[in-house]
Amino acid sequence: MVRRWMLVGLLVLLAGCDSGGKVNPAPAPADPLAQVRAAAAKTAGVPAHLTLSVPNVEVAGDTDPVGRTLALTVTTGTGSETIESKVRVVGDDAWMTLGKTYLPNLDPTKFIWFPTSDFAAASLLHLGDTFDPAGIKGLSAAMTTATRTGEGVYAGKLDFTVASPGVSRGLLPVTAEQLERHGGLSQSVPYEASVDPQGYLTALTVTLPTFASTARFSAFAKPVAIGKPGATEVVEVPDALRRFLSR
Repeated sequence: MVRRWMLVGLLVLLAGCDSGGKVNPAPAPADPLAQVRAAAAKTAGVPAHLTLSVPNVEVAGDTDPVGRTLALTVTTGTGSETIESKVRVVGDDAWMTLGKTYLPNLDPTKFIWFPTSDFAAASLLHLGDTFDPAGIKGLSAAMTTATRTGEGVYAGKLDFTVASPGVSRGLLPVTAEQLERHGGLSQSVPYEASVDPQGYLTALTVTLPTFASTARFSAFAKPVAIGKPGATEVVEVPDALRRFLSR
């Protein structure tokens, strides 16, 4: 009898392990909305490669929320009429190139320095949370519904009015006035999300009446090497210009 109970206990122990002897991961939340939010939190918490796109704007780069680094290339325009600017953040220091400017004696290919705390509105992207450039923390918190429409695919609605302050919006409108210019829809905004078998959010599309914004994520938890620009890559500018760009 003792041997029988020992055998039962061994089988129970083995059932909790895979063939390599590792404990199986905890199951994902059963509720679709909880699943999408958990996937967004998982993606937002690790280094990743990301792309963002809206009509005539493409963004690509890497972010590391743990190491507090970010490097993005922002391309605007179409065809031969494109402008490329760069964003780089290392800890409490941020830099941006303008790509193009009509200001005299200012090389638009050189980086301009900003304190990271003042950088939210400096670039084309809204970076309220600098190391979450797609804004998936705030957007996932604003999600009000979710329906599983396929394997790892979800659709639902989000409410911009409940988004927490201090979050990023990426390429989406930030203020009520900006939302009004893009159809006035702030509640029941449609979204589609994709989650991979490892539980990472791999894509999020938010659709406004006038355009859609799509973010894609990959290369999760892989090392990201992002350094400060060299001295010759940085241009000094008056504080007044820095404040103007940060408004």
